[in-house]
Amino acid sequence: MRYGDISFFQSGVAVPLFSLRSKNSIGVGEFLDLIPLAKWARVCGLNVIQILPVNDTGEESSPYSARSAFALNPVYINLQVIEGSAEYEADIAGMQKRTAKNKRVAYREIALWKRSILREIFEDRYSSLERNETLMKWIESNPWLKPYAVYCVLKAKNKEASWRVWKTNQDPTPASVEAFWKKNRKEVLFQAWMQFEAEGQFRSVAMKLSELGIYLKGDIPILINEDSADVWYDRKYFSLEERAGAPPDMFSHAGQNWGFPTFRWDAIGKDDYRWWRHRLVQASKFYHAYRIDHVLGFFRIWSIPEKEETGMLGYLNPSVPISYETLEKAGIKRETIEYLKSPNYSKEQLSSFLGAQAGEMITRCFGEMKGAPGRFCLLPEFESEKAILALDVPQSTIDAMLKVYWNRVFLSVPPAEGCYPTWYWYNQPVLFTLPPSEQEIIKNVIGENAGLQEALWESNALKLLGNFAAETDMLICAEDLGVVPRCVPSVLSKLNIFSLRVERWARNWDAPYSPYYEMEDYPRLSVCTTSTHDSSTLSGLWKEADFDRALYSRHAHLLNVPEKLEPSYVKEIFKNLFKANSLFCIPVIQDFLALSPQWFPENPDEERVNIPGTVGPHNWSYRLPCTVEELQKAASLNTQILSLTEERKKRLIWKI
Repeated sequence: MRYGDISFFQSGVAVPLFSLRSKNSIGVGEFLDLIPLAKWARVCGLNVIQILPVNDTGEESSPYSARSAFALNPVYINLQVIEGSAEYEADIAGMQKRTAKNKRVAYREIALWKRSILREIFEDRYSSLERNETLMKWIESNPWLKPYAVYCVLKAKNKEASWRVWKTNQDPTPASVEAFWKKNRKEVLFQAWMQFEAEGQFRSVAMKLSELGIYLKGDIPILINEDSADVWYDRKYFSLEERAGAPPDMFSHAGQNWGFPTFRWDAIGKDDYRWWRHRLVQASKFYHAYRIDHVLGFFRIWSIPEKEETGMLGYLNPSVPISYETLEKAGIKRETIEYLKSPNYSKEQLSSFLGAQAGEMITRCFGEMKGAPGRFCLLPEFESEKAILALDVPQSTIDAMLKVYWNRVFLSVPPAEGCYPTWYWYNQPVLFTLPPSEQEIIKNVIGENAGLQEALWESNALKLLGNFAAETDMLICAEDLGVVPRCVPSVLSKLNIFSLRVERWARNWDAPYSPYYEMEDYPRLSVCTTSTHDSSTLSGLWKEADFDRALYSRHAHLLNVPEKLEPSYVKEIFKNLFKANSLFCIPVIQDFLALSPQWFPENPDEERVNIPGTVGPHNWSYRLPCTVEELQKAASLNTQILSLTEERKKRLIWKI
């Protein structure tokens, strides 16, 4: 769907669909809830609604753990409008009443219950659905549908286990999928029918929002779950030998391992990027704009060998490796290179890592090197984080063993004819066992190699993003947070892709005291916001121990620095935010609600959507404290928001 020409500064709201409440929804937000939300947005002068991914995630609550890049999540279907649901009116009303006052989304319970009701409705209508020409034509017009439906049925038959442990049907072909479809007609048709109903509701919502003058912005994750219909069926496009993640940073010393397979871009390119093109075309049925999650992955992704659990021993892929020839010409012998890739130790060195446990661990996990008496290296069966983390020893010993395992300067990743520096290569004890002259050589070689990467990453991103940018008429926005290559801003600018500015992180980190950038210095082609689904809200930020309230308040041009955040102060923060040069300003709905004394949070932790790196019921279960119908009647809040958006619209837009 086309976003259209932009003649004024755009304002919007970001909210997960699952977080919405309405008088009609059942324990979780639904597609149809976007219509009353859009009516509220219109009252407030907002013209964009941004949501998180809404793909099918099965029983998994995280919207980023999809089991299909194409299928929608049936949990968002409104049951009451489906033909045949009237017979289950009592069941629906009972569940609606039971979940109405839930403070959190009981995702798994609701997802399973909804599918069970949908199943009963389907059973009642099966004979007529078999003859439904519209449904059958829709199935044939969506090539992703049959493999997805077959995968879902097989997964259910295997008690929801990953396809990697199935005893049969691990390696599908078009012929085998078609044969299964014909043999298990009723089961696969149920999966197809749920998608037919979901798409019908979502498309009607998108059209209604267009009529209201409200644009819908979706979220397209760069990656897909290994246990998904896509990886199961289109295996050649994915690398199961590596996992994607993020390198170490100030928030995570060992980096992040997201567990998702990386792409085989060469295979995808040979098919003219068919899988990605179809994915974007599918999204364009619903969205006027979309956010590319982790756009940095189109420049280079942090690739981690499958045997590892953390992100510590990953490497940037693609990147130019350091050839062995380069190192040898610089004066580093091949045996030294091998030593820096896989160190060996004396008993004294291992004692410095392992302390009192050294003797036991040497006997258990290390072997003496051939031809080098008194030198020890890890046995092959312990050369992985997974093996070390599985050891039945105290946590302190596991931590020490990980330090031994991580102690290397270079990684060797086949089929590269060379090696890659580890993230913390400059801090590894093994480096300091070399003569100072060799340490300096290695430092210089790694520094020169780093300078070769930007051109490769720029070329890679222009090729990939350039293909995708031209595929649909949706507006493209990028999530470009993290360790950002220097070439990112210029590439996004060339392709007219909007970048992201989260106010709390939009700072000059290289300058003394890391000052905030002024709002007028934000790029015009950007989306600015107060918070994200992966961060605390404004109320939560104010309570964080390391948050400098005084520095932030000076940035916002505010005189006083309150110990406790209050609605009046939130309004002043918004006034400053809405002055941003960014063409789009899309705060999260929790921060808008903080403008109201009625909905200002007593405990900000309860309104956080996700805490990265953690798993539990606190993630992906946030629900609004009010219904969207109550929002529509919140005159004071709505007037405050309208004053912000109207002032923003009055600003002149010169040529972008």
